[in-house]
Amino acid sequence: MSTFTFVLILGAAVLVSSAINQVVSGVATPLIQIGIGVLLAFAGLTTSNFQVDPELFLVLFIAPLLYHEARNTDKVALWSNRAKVLSLAVGLVIVTILCIGFTLHALEPTIPLAAAFALGAALGPTDAVAVASLSKRVSLKRRQSILLSGESLINDASGVVSFQFSIAALTTGTFSLISATGAFLVSFFGGIAFGLVLAALLAFLVSRVRDLGLEDTTFHVLLEVLTPFAVFLTAEHVGVSGILAVVAAGLSYSFFNRDLGPSIARMKIVSSSVWRVLSFVLNGLVFVLLGIQLPHAMMGMWEEKAISNGELFFLVLVISAIVIGVRTLWFVGISYVGRKQVAQAEQRNSGGTPEQVRRVLRSIRLVTPDSLKESLALALAGPKGAITLSIMFTLPWSLNAAPGVFSQREFLIFLACGVILVTLLLANFALPALLPDEQGEKNYATDTDASIEVLRATIEELAARQTRENRRATQTVMAQYNDRIDRIKQGTGEQDDDSALRLEALEWEQEYVLSAIDEERVSPVVGYRMLRRIRQSKNLIQRDRDVLWLFGIIARRAALVSRSITRTLLDSNVLSDGFEEEREVRQLQAESLEYVVKNLRARLDDPNYRTEHVSSLMVQVQRDLRRVKRIGRDIGTVARVEDKATEVRRAGFLIELEHIQQMYESGRINRHTAKHMRENVHMMQLELEDKV
Repeated sequence: MSTFTFVLILGAAVLVSSAINQVVSGVATPLIQIGIGVLLAFAGLTTSNFQVDPELFLVLFIAPLLYHEARNTDKVALWSNRAKVLSLAVGLVIVTILCIGFTLHALEPTIPLAAAFALGAALGPTDAVAVASLSKRVSLKRRQSILLSGESLINDASGVVSFQFSIAALTTGTFSLISATGAFLVSFFGGIAFGLVLAALLAFLVSRVRDLGLEDTTFHVLLEVLTPFAVFLTAEHVGVSGILAVVAAGLSYSFFNRDLGPSIARMKIVSSSVWRVLSFVLNGLVFVLLGIQLPHAMMGMWEEKAISNGELFFLVLVISAIVIGVRTLWFVGISYVGRKQVAQAEQRNSGGTPEQVRRVLRSIRLVTPDSLKESLALALAGPKGAITLSIMFTLPWSLNAAPGVFSQREFLIFLACGVILVTLLLANFALPALLPDEQGEKNYATDTDASIEVLRATIEELAARQTRENRRATQTVMAQYNDRIDRIKQGTGEQDDDSALRLEALEWEQEYVLSAIDEERVSPVVGYRMLRRIRQSKNLIQRDRDVLWLFGIIARRAALVSRSITRTLLDSNVLSDGFEEEREVRQLQAESLEYVVKNLRARLDDPNYRTEHVSSLMVQVQRDLRRVKRIGRDIGTVARVEDKATEVRRAGFLIELEHIQQMYESGRINRHTAKHMRENVHMMQLELEDKV
């Protein structure tokens, strides 16, 4: 199998995992991707054709993932908790390396101590994607989320740097603590400084490009995507840590990019979407590779005679216990120090004497049931994942110090895979028992609350985009969004399911247009243009779409096309003036809307119809009718006036869809609510294009 085919299969697997994740609840996305990888492995797919250079693997997977993670980190919260985060990201990683290294070497002396330290360094980083997905299913406090997200960002860098030093000692066979410490400090602080300098230079370049009037979104987004690769490769070439340079560049991104304006806002929306897809694909590829690697690693080690199968699983469980145990003890210490600091501050603020403060501090216990439970939960909330496996894949195939194949490479990868799987399973199934979602079903916002939140966010985004040229148009559109919020609050929005009445209104409109075509009161081109719009509107409202519905759509479309072609061929004025055709469209639209209003009035007193649905829809149709008549008086003039407002409305709809997707991905709304909200926006988009 060629590498190209292999990569295509991996991409398809990630795509399938995305679809399954939308349907299956209660299982983290990484576990789904690992499962797909296992199935591919049993189908005969292997990683034998995926042997890339270790440096390339770091650049390809780790650099962009860390850069994206650093960009989206809450810098203020990270700085406020810098001491705790640094202790987790540096101190905990070092302790984990030492504990795993010495324990593994003691249990399996055939593994060099440097190789055991390398495994410990690879198991230091936590998986940011898994941590983010866990927050949707458990009740994490803000303080806890900040600690976990900050740890997952910085410990990636410390783990990678430590791994690189361990591999250097392994391949050369020599190690000097003094020289290693000096090299570590140069690499560490040099990488941070170099990343800041490169970020400033890139920001300067972007500002100069904008000064030249180049506001092309594609250019700026592509530059952002290429930034982590350029920063990593340049830093490594200079001799400092490329990983830390990438993290520093990502953290300083928001400080060096403070420009505002409509084009900047549009670019940020596109950039956010691109990075979300890119990070999901890269993480997905690594987890699918993990799933493919697991069966082959297990079978290879299963047939290994030098070590028994029971010992293999024993080592995996021991290393997993060390990882979780060390993390638990570390969080117990953080909790103890934090409780002492709070008590000390409270005593001092209340005017307590130094002796009273010391007495209170001595009364604080090292471990309490609540602190132990929270510490264990936070320990489980830091599973290993993409970064760990990416690092392990960079293990050398041979050693300079001992010529020949590095025989323990597959063994170490197997241990890493086993620990990743154990920690992911515990995080997915054991953590919710320790930190259950206190909101339960209330975690989902109601349709009303979600709609209002999306509309408010859209108003804020439009306000940030307005300029002197589009201020009047933007304010007009913002007023329309405020009206929509008021209608929803008053209960006249689309909160109840009035789709049956809307479908019936579209049937009335279609009935009028068909009669106008048959009676030759309008040209076939105009008539069938209206019918296509009505059919699209009906498709958006209809939700029960089975095979019969699909065949019905095909049959109706074929009938419409056939009649349209027949009428058009018989019409001698097909190439008439576009202005006249537009006038005719407006006239037909106004007449059909008047026909709909007439039918709605007749059903106000009908007990078979809900009065609030009829009156609400009548208000909307009458509003559309007034707009159509106003535009029909002077199409040319009004089109020029409405042009900017129409552009702002289009942008507003895109912003709405973006916020709906963000709410769905963050677990604020369920799939049904998101689908319903998207359909409403699509309907308004369709109506807008018809009115332009």
